[in-house]
Amino acid sequence: MSRLPAPSRRRRGRVGLNLLLVPAALAAGWLAGRGRGEDPHLARIAELERQVQDLEFRIELLRERRRVAILDRIEQAPSEQRPGGVRTRFRFREVDPAGATLGREQEFEIEGDLVYLDAQVIKFDDEFVERRDLLRGSTLLLFRRLFGEYQTPAEGFPIDTAGVRPAAYGGDAGPDAAFQEELWRDFWRYANDPAVARQSGVRAMHGEAPYVKLAPGRAYEIQLRTSGGLTIRTLDDRE
Repeated sequence: MSRLPAPSRRRRGRVGLNLLLVPAALAAGWLAGRGRGEDPHLARIAELERQVQDLEFRIELLRERRRVAILDRIEQAPSEQRPGGVRTRFRFREVDPAGATLGREQEFEIEGDLVYLDAQVIKFDDEFVERRDLLRGSTLLLFRRLFGEYQTPAEGFPIDTAGVRPAAYGGDAGPDAAFQEELWRDFWRYANDPAVARQSGVRAMHGEAPYVKLAPGRAYEIQLRTSGGLTIRTLDDRE
């Protein structure tokens, strides 16, 4: 039986060289692909980085939309109208995330020491809040008025203008301006028409009127969190 001729030493050398060149060629191609941005791992990393940056932007934007106000400079004196009672003078100011005052400060005086904050809130469906949607990712708040326990709400001190988008949410520019303006303008129509509210992603629209008993020398923070209700918190002396 005839045998196949054994490969020559030169041929074996060429085969070995080719086997060595294959990984080198693959590596060169991979590096070239990296240079052109074609590596799937690098593309995935770049996409994740873009998603993180977008999420950070959304979180920061929604954080800035959270409205916070402070009641402070509280002074009390005997009431001339109610024997044994007090009159309370205090300051109302809205602050930004860094604690700096927004807009103008306002000072009020009431009979007694209980102050009520009348507000309107717009709450969106949880799915928008969870994914931090730019239009519907945070609860919206309008500070309507403040009043004391011996005043009727109609006699209260106005803060924001009812039916108008609060200035704290920015100017007329931006994707959410027109949408929010319509919600505030037709607040009670949306509140009383579930079908219309549902089409806009609104979960609830209603008024809130929490109140607090003011104490001299204390300060109180009024805050509406992204997905929660309106709260009034007594600040620690160190805050």
